Amino acid sequence: MRQLLRRLRVRVPGLIAAAFWLSGSFAPAQDVTNYLTPGVARVGAKLACRCSGCKESIGQCPMIRCESADPMRRRIYDMQAKGMADDAIVKTIVTEQGTVALAGQQPLAWIAWLMPPIALIIGFGIYSAWVKRNRATQPAKLTADEQATLARFHKQIDREFDDEAGDRS
Repeated sequence: MRQLLRRLRVRVPGLIAAAFWLSGSFAPAQDVTNYLTPGVARVGAKLACRCSGCKESIGQCPMIRCESADPMRRRIYDMQAKGMADDAIVKTIVTEQGTVALAGQQPLAWIAWLMPPIALIIGFGIYSAWVKRNRATQPAKLTADEQATLARFHKQIDREFDDEAGDRS
């Protein structure tokens, strides 16, 4: 009897672990596409997918295992299973997340597309005006005194370069 109990103590935890493992491996896997019913797609078309990979709606997000669309689809599916209307589901989600949850209705979103080219055009215009204003047409003619001073400096520069060349030889 003692030997039987010793054997059972060793084998029972292993058998229990094997039973749990087998029960989990035969359980039907829940696929994320099970939640994308026509009703979920209809409601999801009104809500924006907030993942970093796409700019689609929840109903149209093409990403597999999307961190934003999949939980939202499950949530919409559960709300529809409870009998909530489409507008009530959208209103509930917008109340929780704000207007950023709505697809295609971002206020003033076109500014994000128009401002960079407009800023470039304005910048090029300002730069062109500055260059035109500050560009000298012709250098001013030198007076006789200025030419004499310039010639004296040229001679001094030539002497210094000649001295340096002589020192290196």
